[in-house]
Amino acid sequence: MKIIFGREELLNLEYSLKKEYLLTNGKGGYCSSTILDCHTRKYHGLLVLPFRKQGLFNLLSKLEVSVVFDHKDHLLSTNKFPNIFHPIGHQYIDSFEIEGYPTTNYLIGGVKIKKSLLMPKGGDSILIKYELAFGSKAVTLKASPFLAYRDIHSLTRENIDLRPRTYLEKNGTKIDPYKGLPPLYIQTSVKSIFYPAPHWWKNLEYLKERNRGYDYQEDLFTPGVFEVKLKEGKPVIFRAGISPAPGKIEREAEEELKRIDQEAERFAKEKEPLKTLKMSAGHYLIEDEKQERDIIAGYHWFKHWGRDTMISLTGITLARGEKEAALAILKRYANFEKDGLMPNFLGNNGTKAYNSVDTSLLYLWAIQNYILYTKDKKTVQEELIPKALRIITSFLEGRVPIAKIGEDGFLYAGRRDLPVTWMDAIVGGLGVTPRDGAAIDINSLWYNGLSLLANDFKEDLDKRLLLQIEGAIKLFEENFERLFWNEEKQSLIDVYRPDGNIDSAIRPNQLFAIGLPYTCISKDKAERVINTVKSHLATPYGLRTLSPQNPAYFENYAGSSEMRDRAYHQGTVWPWLIGIFADALLKVQGKKETKEYIQETFGELWGRHLQRYGLLHISEIFNPSPPYTAKGCMAQAWSIAEVIRTLDKL
Repeated sequence: MKIIFGREELLNLEYSLKKEYLLTNGKGGYCSSTILDCHTRKYHGLLVLPFRKQGLFNLLSKLEVSVVFDHKDHLLSTNKFPNIFHPIGHQYIDSFEIEGYPTTNYLIGGVKIKKSLLMPKGGDSILIKYELAFGSKAVTLKASPFLAYRDIHSLTRENIDLRPRTYLEKNGTKIDPYKGLPPLYIQTSVKSIFYPAPHWWKNLEYLKERNRGYDYQEDLFTPGVFEVKLKEGKPVIFRAGISPAPGKIEREAEEELKRIDQEAERFAKEKEPLKTLKMSAGHYLIEDEKQERDIIAGYHWFKHWGRDTMISLTGITLARGEKEAALAILKRYANFEKDGLMPNFLGNNGTKAYNSVDTSLLYLWAIQNYILYTKDKKTVQEELIPKALRIITSFLEGRVPIAKIGEDGFLYAGRRDLPVTWMDAIVGGLGVTPRDGAAIDINSLWYNGLSLLANDFKEDLDKRLLLQIEGAIKLFEENFERLFWNEEKQSLIDVYRPDGNIDSAIRPNQLFAIGLPYTCISKDKAERVINTVKSHLATPYGLRTLSPQNPAYFENYAGSSEMRDRAYHQGTVWPWLIGIFADALLKVQGKKETKEYIQETFGELWGRHLQRYGLLHISEIFNPSPPYTAKGCMAQAWSIAEVIRTLDKL
């Protein structure tokens, strides 16, 4: 799918500054900005790379470019400073297009210049290619690299710690600005001249950070200016990386273009939008320097989240023919299992947070999807089921520190100050959405996991464990509908507590009790739940997290960080829930009817939305009321993954 924006759209800053592109290197690094290359986030940058000890660092923020001809300097960049945009290079942009990589066409008088961005997969560099498309004039291109060299969550200010000295490299320069971080090499594909001219540009502003209530002004350092002649038919490529160019820069660009074409060929037989979605999904699948496979939860600020990985696994890997990657990720997380839990978060230096009860249960669901796509039950038996047995037995034997099984057979987990389900926002030390007790999604996953072992891997269980699991299943089934069904609301209770303090809020979590491979709800009640969800929660972009009729409902995800956290799971729409909704629909109605409903209800999500926020990607969340504005991460793994899984299934 090619997206093209014309001059009129680009000149409208209110419109164009909301459109963001994304390139990635397959290792957790990225390049991203708006289609004007005017940064609106502190997370925007030309070269953002992960370092195992320090985290994710924005090294090269941007390349400030101008072209000189007829004795006039034409500034192509656009920046926001206090009370002003300067320069206003977007006035020269004739069009912007993206398909595989972004391209910007500048028209300045009778001169047309084309700029392309490429981020070679598996490398640590960014390539910025300039071509003189037409114009017989003698054109000089000047470029000043703007360095940030800071953690993506931070902002930098002019400081005395920066080392401004530059070192001569072939067709370029090297700068080593801070101790403990790698140097930056900036080189050109043709002969160029670099003029050292160290300078701090002060108070660049990032509008989205201001709107989110964060610090939004930054100083950026430039070590000097490149000058290079730009001739028709002879492109100039700027290469920035943490090591020198390994050979000809042109060859590096050609190899990346070839890889993009090969990726497109992989999915050439797919119909739109699946072709585009499956290509975009590749940006979330990474392999780090230790050759460990994982899934990035979302761009720009989410990294390695166990829960997100288990939900995203099918759409990001299996639905795209990446069987080996799926198995590698499942095996990797299996090695992290501890007392029946898998980490919800993997941090720098190998730190792990075991603060979710559902990640290990979602792991069992991921195993089911692995078998569904690969038919490779033998590998699962040999390499994954031993860990699945450890998970289940840890719960059965009471060894899970944040959960226990009640006398009713339900799984109880969490505390008010320790939310352990996916609705885990915290304000003032307490969960915004208190779900301590027997949460419906957790218990549905628990029942599904028990049933997976008892039905599909009975031969792998010793007789004592099999009897124990079968007993747990029977006790659960005896009590489930009796205690979880809410006749008044025609829905399932979101959180059951034996003391009568139940939470009967209408939320999407109840869909797990219908849509998972193994469930124990009657078809009649399942149909009534579906009708309730349709009338209370369905929007064109996903499902609300709370019925609008609930007094705790938030209709706008906005304001300070605290206000956004309060709204996060209290009405805000999440696209990833479409996946379990489609699973549930297929359990109670025909495939044709489900396909029609899904397309009619949510089609705009994989239609117009792909051109409205994170280009060719699906956002993390949306406001729950018209016009359903996209919010949060502009590119979220489980959003695109569950849409892929849904469309693949239908």
